Amino acid sequence: MGMLDDIAARARGTGELWFRIPMWSAFVLGLIVLHAAAPGETAWMTMVWYAAALILSTSLSNTPLSFFTGQGAGLFMTLDYLFRGTPLPHPEQPDASAEERRRGEVGFWTLMPSAFITWIFAKSINNSALYGTRWGVMGGVVYAGWYMSFPAAALFGYWMRTRLGYGSMPTAIEKCYGTPATVLYGLIIIYRLWNEIWSNTVVVAAFYSEKEKTLEWWLAVVASAVIPAVFVLMGGMRSSLITDVIMAFLGLLFLFVILGIIGSEMPGGVNAIWTYEPAGGWWIGAETALGASLLQGCLSYPFHDAVLTDRTFLSRPRTMLASFFIGGGIAAMFIILYSSIGIYGVFALDRMSFYASAPVARSLGPTAFAFINLVMMTSSMSTIDSTYGSVSKLAGLEFAGWFRLPGDTRTRLGPMRPTDIDNVGMQHVAIARVAIVVLAIVGTLYVLVDTSSINATEVSGTMVMGIGPPIWMLCVWKHNSLPGKKDGWRQAPLMFILPCLTGIFFGVVYNTAAVGSPSEKAGATAMMAPFRMG
Repeated sequence: MGMLDDIAARARGTGELWFRIPMWSAFVLGLIVLHAAAPGETAWMTMVWYAAALILSTSLSNTPLSFFTGQGAGLFMTLDYLFRGTPLPHPEQPDASAEERRRGEVGFWTLMPSAFITWIFAKSINNSALYGTRWGVMGGVVYAGWYMSFPAAALFGYWMRTRLGYGSMPTAIEKCYGTPATVLYGLIIIYRLWNEIWSNTVVVAAFYSEKEKTLEWWLAVVASAVIPAVFVLMGGMRSSLITDVIMAFLGLLFLFVILGIIGSEMPGGVNAIWTYEPAGGWWIGAETALGASLLQGCLSYPFHDAVLTDRTFLSRPRTMLASFFIGGGIAAMFIILYSSIGIYGVFALDRMSFYASAPVARSLGPTAFAFINLVMMTSSMSTIDSTYGSVSKLAGLEFAGWFRLPGDTRTRLGPMRPTDIDNVGMQHVAIARVAIVVLAIVGTLYVLVDTSSINATEVSGTMVMGIGPPIWMLCVWKHNSLPGKKDGWRQAPLMFILPCLTGIFFGVVYNTAAVGSPSEKAGATAMMAPFRMG
């Protein structure tokens, strides 16, 4: 009993029992209600168990440093403390030792799986399956071209941190391009993050109703948005990183189970998936699409996704490089392998160019359906929780940084660095939490207008074609050699704004082609045809 008493005492010492006990109670009550209302129901039971695992494994962030940067005790450190009594690190304390700060950093085994799983969007693997129904395994390769964003973002972030000393993307843009450019960049990021909410929730909803806008479909959409919001509201970036590690392991496990199931159904086994070709052959144009995805992945696509770029500033630069190169490679391979769902869909359902995940899952039976559903929930929630983490930083630090809140002693206002512990306070965290709630609501409501997840990728990909050149230009920007010495380049807002507005114009036109009236769609589609990328 002595060991159990020690564990109980340490659990009380964490100060987190006040929310864990109600959460456990709500989980048990939810299981009882669901079992009574729908005996034998497996899909919703799976979501309840999955939600419980994520929410109950997260941590509560009590400091701005842990909320915005993820520093502090991770999942394994917390378990080590509970069972062995190893002290938890508190890097936010002014008197923290160098060893304590090192232990509290975001390490490779936290950042690498987080970077990998946050870019395995539910819409991305659904789109990979869609491309698999068009081009076979080459379709997966085409979609994986966008994953060149990993090395591009990693190299950019490494240079900005080690050579130029920047702590975030907005601080660099504000210094070189000025306030108008920084505001425009923030609005571009908000648009991207908003897209991530609705486009990932609708993919999960397809597994709970074959028809859109039914009660079951709406419940799945709302649950997919609310569950990640709950644990990110509690812990911010720290919660996102901890749950990402869990979901990365589960995502890989479920993928290989799915490959085994498909291989058992395909004549010739798993290897036959990659060599299969329908009677009429695959679509043409895969090489052109691959060229477009590689071009965007290297030049522009990574810089409009704060989920990716925020993580390039989290851990030590060399750790970040290794995490992004290895995690990006795993993510690209995941996307390529998942195109097998589309290939099997063409073989089994005799259809081409369709969202294959849900129909294939249903055709393979309840076991395969459960595992494919789990992959979709994993990818959806890992992306959405990171989206909430990014919008919290954008609102709480980069927009709120233009206002002087209590405790802020800066002489010059502007975007704030997450590590500026002298000026970032709990008021910034409160603003961040409000932003999470607002994004969850606004992002979910957009499914009233559009439910095609490929539109989110293509519209945002088209909008950001102009963002790459001014962002890469930051790497060679000539700064003043000394403070006050005006021998560097002056701020140039138009250098950032004009190319971005050009891309935004074409993105708006393409969005009109996607969701406008029939006449608007026809005119916009004709205008966009020569320029469409993404």
